[in-house]
Amino acid sequence: MLRKIKKTINAKKVALSTVALAAATNVQAFASEPTLTFNFDPAEMFSWTNVMLSALMPVLYITLGISLAFIIINALKYAFR
Repeated sequence: MLRKIKKTINAKKVALSTVALAAATNVQAFASEPTLTFNFDPAEMFSWTNVMLSALMPVLYITLGISLAFIIINALKYAFR
């Protein structure tokens, strides 16, 4: 019984704080129209992808070069054992 009373008191506190915050900031708590819009342009998306991939290619080349060097060094070590 006590738990149920605490739940209702907490629910009322949340409701009152939501109303107070909405009134204080003069913003609707529950918008009636969507506020999030997407301006999706596939051409722009692929141009940014191209820029990012071009910027990361040197990192890929360096990583592959280091990996290839380790493979060659290990192969030479095992060849002369």
